[in-house]
Amino acid sequence: MRARFSPDQKRTIATLSVTIAIRMLGIFLVLPVFTLYGEQFTSSKPLIGLAFGSYGLTNALLQIPFGRLSDRFGRKPLLLIGLMLHSVGSILAAVPPNIFALIAARLIQGTGAVSSVAFALVADSVDEENRATAMAFLGASIGLSFVGGILAGPVIAGLSGYASLFWLSGLLSLLASVYLAAAVKEPPRERIPTGVSGDRLSIASVLKIPDIIRLDVCGFLMSFFMSSFFFYFPLLARRHLPLQSYYLLLGPMLLAGTIVMFGTSRAADRGWGKSAGVTAFVVLAISGWLLFRGADLGLQAHPLLVLTIAGVFFFAGFSSLEPILPSLITKASPKTVYGTALGTYNSLQFLGSFAGGVAAGFLSTLGTEFVMAALLVAAVSGVILMAQVKHA
Repeated sequence: MRARFSPDQKRTIATLSVTIAIRMLGIFLVLPVFTLYGEQFTSSKPLIGLAFGSYGLTNALLQIPFGRLSDRFGRKPLLLIGLMLHSVGSILAAVPPNIFALIAARLIQGTGAVSSVAFALVADSVDEENRATAMAFLGASIGLSFVGGILAGPVIAGLSGYASLFWLSGLLSLLASVYLAAAVKEPPRERIPTGVSGDRLSIASVLKIPDIIRLDVCGFLMSFFMSSFFFYFPLLARRHLPLQSYYLLLGPMLLAGTIVMFGTSRAADRGWGKSAGVTAFVVLAISGWLLFRGADLGLQAHPLLVLTIAGVFFFAGFSSLEPILPSLITKASPKTVYGTALGTYNSLQFLGSFAGGVAAGFLSTLGTEFVMAALLVAAVSGVILMAQVKHA
C-alpha cells in the first residue's frame, strides 16, 4: 500500500529534510579532503584519524541529553540550539593553529547533536505504519547532501583552500537554523507534566528494553563500518581517479542506494524490518570484502569496477539501515519517550562513527587486512543482533 501523508505531515517532512540536508552538506563537504587538511598540521595518521572521528564522540555523549530535553521542552528549540553549536565548531575548525586545536574544534562541532531530535519530530508527526517511509525521505536528503558534498568539496577546496569548507559548513548551519525557525511548525504531541515524573520512563528504564539495546548496538556497528569504509575509500580510489572525477563512482552508488532504501523502507513498514536489516548487514559485509580484496588481489584490469561494485553494495546496505533502525526504535519505545530512545540510538551511532575513524587511523599502521577484518566482524555482529529483534 502506498504511504499517505496529510498536508501538514508533508510540510513537516519536507522542511526537516531540507534543514537536515543543508546542515549535513556542510559536514560532507570536508570528507573527501579531511585527511589532506589534517596533513597540514601533522604527519600522524592516528591523530588525523582522531580528528576525523572526534566529531562523533561529543555527538554520542549529547544525543541522549538532547533527546531527553526535547521530550520535555519540545523538538524545535533543541534543534535550533544544536545547529548553532555546530556552526561555532565549524568556524573554529577553519582556523586551528595545530592538530590538537582541530580535534577540539571537531569536538565542539559534535555538540550540535540534533539527529535524535529530528527523527523524534518525524515520529511525532507521522503515524507508525508510514514512519519508515517518512524517515527514508530524511535519509534521502542526507544521501543527496553526501554526494553533493563529496563532489563539491574538492572543487571548492582547490579554488579557495581547505579551510573554506569549514567556513561554508558554519554558514550552512546558520542558514539551516533560520529556515527551521521560520518554516517548521511543531505538531501537538503527548507531554509529561513537570510534576508527574513518575510516569516518565528513566533513561535506565529505556535501556532495559532488549530490542532498544540490540538496535542501539546495530547503530554503533553500522556507523563504525561507515566511518572506517569512508576513511579508506578515497585513499584507494585516488590511485585510479582524481577527486574531481568522483562522480563516476558515486553516481551508480547513489542511484542504487536510493532505490534500495525506499524499497526496504516500504518492506519495513509492512513488517519485514528484521529481514531487511539482516540482509543489509550481509550486503555491508560483501562491500567490505570487495573494497579491500579487490585492491589487495591486484585486479589491474578493472580496479574502478571493483571499487564501484564495493561502493554500490555499501550504499545499498547502509542506505537501507539508515531509515529502518530508527523506525524500529520507535516501535520498541513507549510514545512519550521517543526522544530519549532515539537519543540512546544516536549516541551509539555516533560513538560508532568515532570508533570507526579512530580505528581506521590506527589500523592503517598495521595493514588493510586488519581493517577488513574489523569491518567483517562488525557486519556479522549486526546480522546476529538483527536476527534477535522482536519488534520488526
